[in-house]
Amino acid sequence: MSYPDVAEYATEASITTQFGTWRGRPTGIAVAYPMRDSWSDFADTNSFYTTWAAEPYQKSFALPLYPDDSGDTASDCIAGSYDSYWRTFADTMNSTGLTAQHTIIRLGWEMNLHTDWGTPAQFAACFRVIESTVSAIAPGLLWDWNVNRGDSAGMPDTEVLSAYPGNAYVNIVGIDSYDIYPPATVSSGWQTQLNGPYGLNYWLEFARSHGKEFSVPEWGVSSGAWPGNDGGDDAGYIRDMYDFFVSCGGTLEYESYYDDGGPTSIYDPDTNPKSSAEYVRLWR
Repeated sequence: MSYPDVAEYATEASITTQFGTWRGRPTGIAVAYPMRDSWSDFADTNSFYTTWAAEPYQKSFALPLYPDDSGDTASDCIAGSYDSYWRTFADTMNSTGLTAQHTIIRLGWEMNLHTDWGTPAQFAACFRVIESTVSAIAPGLLWDWNVNRGDSAGMPDTEVLSAYPGNAYVNIVGIDSYDIYPPATVSSGWQTQLNGPYGLNYWLEFARSHGKEFSVPEWGVSSGAWPGNDGGDDAGYIRDMYDFFVSCGGTLEYESYYDDGGPTSIYDPDTNPKSSAEYVRLWR
């Protein structure tokens, strides 16, 4: 289960367990997001890490290459200017026990929506520097190279492939995908999500061809977040995604429903009752 609210760690951890009880299958992973306004927000030991470390299930953390709106750059990252922060982060992962738990790091997630993390080649080079720096100290972490579905404007067409840092630096290839652009309320919409340019099956096969595990760290219905471009309370989309996950077989490392308490919510509050009922039926 994915948690976008970074301000209520203890509540989120408790709800994660309750979510498993509600659906009738224990929660296997929580996808969470530390604050990222400063280096200390996500590099230093803090309540975000200690709270999640105490939970028994797998964790996946979305981390930026550097703090938001900080003036930091991909070129400085490549030059090693931020290595000391990443060594601190590695020490944090070790001291909290998160390294030993094989925590997943979604470094620069949805990079193809960004222009603030450099060119695709610069992104890949920065990723390599960070992964190498951290893994030298905390080798038990797993690294998820995580795109957004579709031909995104930040890295259009084949540009996104140049952002891949190389097999030696990646454990998992991930894709975030929601019932939007186009919605799956008609068959052609789902087929675009599944088999269209840089769709679900494209990245599944990319992962397999590179000998990597596959993930869908964020997915969900959407009711009104993108008016005219989302599928609303779409139980058919829930079934489509379930069938896709089955088709992944042993390549699927993890998937996580993004429950935001609003447009995508299927649990506490339940703003998409048909999707909620179908999710419980399939995942129970």
